[in-house]
Amino acid sequence: MELLINFKRLRGAMLPVNYQYALSSWIYKVIGQADSQHSAFLHEKGFSFDGKQFKMFTFSQLDVRPFRIEGNRIRLLGDSVSLTVRFLVDASLHHFIKGLFMHQHCGLGIDRDTQVDFEVTTVQVKEPPVFMERMQYTCLSPIVTSTRRDDGTVQYLSPEDPGFGTNLIQNLKRKQSALAAHDSDEPQSTASVDTFRLLNTPRKKGITIKEGTPQESKVIAYLFNFELTVSPDLHEVGYYAGFGEKNSMGMGCVGVR
Repeated sequence: MELLINFKRLRGAMLPVNYQYALSSWIYKVIGQADSQHSAFLHEKGFSFDGKQFKMFTFSQLDVRPFRIEGNRIRLLGDSVSLTVRFLVDASLHHFIKGLFMHQHCGLGIDRDTQVDFEVTTVQVKEPPVFMERMQYTCLSPIVTSTRRDDGTVQYLSPEDPGFGTNLIQNLKRKQSALAAHDSDEPQSTASVDTFRLLNTPRKKGITIKEGTPQESKVIAYLFNFELTVSPDLHEVGYYAGFGEKNSMGMGCVGVR
């Protein structure tokens, strides 16, 4: 399911550039208020396959226009903000999940001077796109893919890297396999040819997760447009659960071109 959440700014004007972890924590908190078991499952386990865990949700960057960047902060120049959140869940849960987010309050910040408080004003359930074998997308949040070097360190891949597309498609298939292990009715990919095609020059974006804490980490992600040819069910997995890695941190959310 896809939600468009609209917020009204209540207090504060300075938002940290690296707000993704705080926003992810808020989503977990909202779910946990109504169903602590579901929240714990998402946060601690998710769906697993081949030693990897997938949380099966993602969200876009905040639409904070108009704004101004001031160092590592975003100065909000308006009072309205919106966010797209997607969950790969059964349709029977759509009305329930929509209700969880209505009239919620959200505080995002890292200190007293960089803190903004919002209130949810409206929540809309968006109609799903028609998934076909060949789709074109634009990033609503940056996509992360990585591989391990021989020395064990992480190498973040650019969409211009020959291995990026293969990595992206394999990640989708692992997510699908994780779903199938949880739900025997989950369809399996049937496309005969899987291809990735970059459509523009990617924009590199460094993102700090858990900024200012002992658990702080940095990832390299990219914003770009792309064409993907896979089975329609894999497109659906990517659209709702996110493309690439760290989807529950707000990575890999796309829009259909």
